[in-house]
Amino acid sequence: MLKYSTYKSIYSEDINVQASGNLSPRLQTKIQEVLLQKLAALSYVFRRMDVMKIVLVLLLVISGFTVVGNVFAGSVQVIKQDVRVVVEPGDTLWSIALKNKPEDMKTAVYIEGIMKSNGLKDSGIKAGDVLIVPQY
Repeated sequence: MLKYSTYKSIYSEDINVQASGNLSPRLQTKIQEVLLQKLAALSYVFRRMDVMKIVLVLLLVISGFTVVGNVFAGSVQVIKQDVRVVVEPGDTLWSIALKNKPEDMKTAVYIEGIMKSNGLKDSGIKAGDVLIVPQY
């Protein structure tokens, strides 16, 4: 059985409880001020993030152009010293090319290199001539 038949609040009676839609004007202005401050802080952060994004994109573009420039600048090869060969009796450009060309190069291509290096217009060479033989 119930000891008391009526409900009695343990809180004091002088507390005013307002509905959520009925805020005092002073409290409404305070909330608006806080919200405006938070909104201003957020807009600052987003503007700062936009600047950071632009800087990041610019750095990526610059580094991309640097990489592309290095790729198309050409590879750096160590320049090998050309070898001079004295033409002996019976030598031809073909025989000289066979003795001096790299293994993976065609003989005809190497002969063209010899002719360019020496300024030859045809394959006519004679004993005693000194030819510059390119090294690859």
